[in-house]
Amino acid sequence: MPKERQTCTECSMRRQKCDRNLPCGRCVKRGDADKCTREWPEGGYDPKKHRIYPRTSGAGETSPISTEPSPRATYTNSLDNTVHPALRTPKSATSGPSPEALAPSNPIVFNPQVPTSGPESGVDNTASVLEFLTWGRNKLSDYDLKALELLKEPHQAGNSALPKDTGPDWDISNGFGGTGAAQVSFLQLLLPGRKQVFQLVEYHVSTVLWYHGCFHGPTFYDELKEVYKGPSGMQVRNMDLRWTGLLFSVLAGSMTCASEQLALSWGFKKNERAKLTRQWYKATVTALNLADYMWRHHIYSVQAITVLTMSAHILGFSNTQSTLLGAAVKIAQGLGLQRLGPEDETNSGTLTPSVLAQRDRAIKREIGRRLWQQLCIQDWFSIPFSEMYAIQKLHFTTLKPVHCDDNTMEPLPEDIPSMTSFPTFLCHIAGLMPQMHDAIISSNTLYTKYEQVLDYDAQMRSLATEGLPVFFNIREGVRSEWPVWVPWARRSLTICFAHKIIMIHRAFLGRSFTEPTFDFTRRTCMAAAKTILKEARQAYDEEGPLLWIDQAFMVAAGITLALDIFHRKPNEPEFEEHRKLVDNTIVLLGKFENSMISMRGIRLLSSLLAEQARLTADQTLENYRKRTHDNIVGDRGQPKRQKFNVPKFVENFVGTDSFTNSLRTANRGVEPSLELYEPAESRSRTPGSQDPITSDLGYETFEQLFPPHTGISNNFLFEDLLNFDIQDGF
Repeated sequence: MPKERQTCTECSMRRQKCDRNLPCGRCVKRGDADKCTREWPEGGYDPKKHRIYPRTSGAGETSPISTEPSPRATYTNSLDNTVHPALRTPKSATSGPSPEALAPSNPIVFNPQVPTSGPESGVDNTASVLEFLTWGRNKLSDYDLKALELLKEPHQAGNSALPKDTGPDWDISNGFGGTGAAQVSFLQLLLPGRKQVFQLVEYHVSTVLWYHGCFHGPTFYDELKEVYKGPSGMQVRNMDLRWTGLLFSVLAGSMTCASEQLALSWGFKKNERAKLTRQWYKATVTALNLADYMWRHHIYSVQAITVLTMSAHILGFSNTQSTLLGAAVKIAQGLGLQRLGPEDETNSGTLTPSVLAQRDRAIKREIGRRLWQQLCIQDWFSIPFSEMYAIQKLHFTTLKPVHCDDNTMEPLPEDIPSMTSFPTFLCHIAGLMPQMHDAIISSNTLYTKYEQVLDYDAQMRSLATEGLPVFFNIREGVRSEWPVWVPWARRSLTICFAHKIIMIHRAFLGRSFTEPTFDFTRRTCMAAAKTILKEARQAYDEEGPLLWIDQAFMVAAGITLALDIFHRKPNEPEFEEHRKLVDNTIVLLGKFENSMISMRGIRLLSSLLAEQARLTADQTLENYRKRTHDNIVGDRGQPKRQKFNVPKFVENFVGTDSFTNSLRTANRGVEPSLELYEPAESRSRTPGSQDPITSDLGYETFEQLFPPHTGISNNFLFEDLLNFDIQDGF
């Protein structure tokens, strides 16, 4: 039986790609929507007539290249309610005021060291382009043109975009359980009711989006309303699966950040909330894989991955998220997000010269800039964990996101916060990390390395005081016209500043416990840890979102204070103070019942306190000196210092297996499974009720227990900090 035609007659004769709608986007743009048909005229197909490209009828008619449809065209198709959001432009684009000047007169360059004109000219770039084409990659891919003209867009609207259970890749399991069609059906089952979906999205836009800014709230909200227009509501099989992945990531982020009382008000009880949040994370990854996101690059894939950061670490998917972010950077580079400089006037001729088209273009470029900024933040804040970074400041020309109103896209005064204010300032903080990393590793002595530490300590303090915008300055009162999230942002910045001070000094923290030369580091880190715990407790008591980063930094602060206890005498006032703070941290972490960060933090801090207590239990200072002097005498007749037994501590921490055996089983149980279909016994258990995930972990994988932003890696925690001698006077 011959296959039914999907391409319209006009597009077939013009040898152009058709979006397979009736009418299709190209015919709508040409003004020939009424002529769009899949029937061949005059009795059928005649290759002598229908395979000849028609000549242009007038000088004003555009060339085939310039007739690519804009996303606006799909909104005019009122006959098809199943058009997926990849081909849509938000309705807010037609309702908001027309921006007269979307970019400031003197745009702030995100990377001022690089000329904004781009690194390569078209002539010099030819060889690279041709070589990349042999790999199946397009080095000239541009995010704006991709988004507005749908270049190389494999997932089109209508029935042709539906997964077909006919190909070998679709028939077999792709690693997530079941066939592709079965997984799409399962994704549909994971969606809550329409009211709850809108509640979760509205909460994310109003309460969480200020933190990451990875999508444009009005655009996403209008896309969501569009997919519910059909008589059967939202149907995953009719949607772009990459947009579906973005939706699930938004839902997971909202559920993770919402308080228990708020989740109950939406109708989600405690056990169901824990299960659904994990399933929504898995659903995001599944939807992206079903859409071949690593091959078919799209902005939705980058957005879905970056938004997943809000839930990944809480759910225990830190390793998975780190890998996904690496893929997101490559996809972003393929889309050209690293080259979103000033508007390129040479491309304006391919766009419809209307205010709406200009606004659509501005929104999409802003989304790209926001995403690239977030990828930079994620990469640079992970330096203390990985000891390296992937994104070089000299290698991109993308500007900062514009400080504007998200509804009107009009520039805002400097004293009014926007949805990009927090991520943009966070990027200023993150930008110091690669500079400091390069400065330290290029220094050759402890003296010059510590000079760099003190220098960047001063820069960070200056940024925290003099560089703050007025709405983030805690000395300024909160104005009524500012968004509700401004106090939460202030507190989050305070926590971030304190943690980054610890990260700046982390290489010398271990030495600071025993060498007076670095006493400034010890005092600074102790003060920063106390600040983190104080602000995190107040943040928990407020009605704001429960951010994963607060819990992660609480663990880092608790570790810093716990290690200090090992080097203090019991009669010192700081000994009891710091021990009590660590105890309070464990109690506060216990309130986050479904957080893997909290579970792991509780176990680590408890183990550190237990180890410290074991070393001092039933021992007075005199008895300890007497026993060590009688049994073990050093070269100079002085008592040898007692060594902190790192392997033994890790063995006790990770489980009952021997240390050697735990190394052999290092890959077991690192992260929860990403299987979309969980066995019945695992589905019946929530993260809070299952055995600690660290029970099978080995020493080599211990650093994988915490998010990279925490800075708790093997190098930081064990080699530099735990590998110390107990003081003689202990």
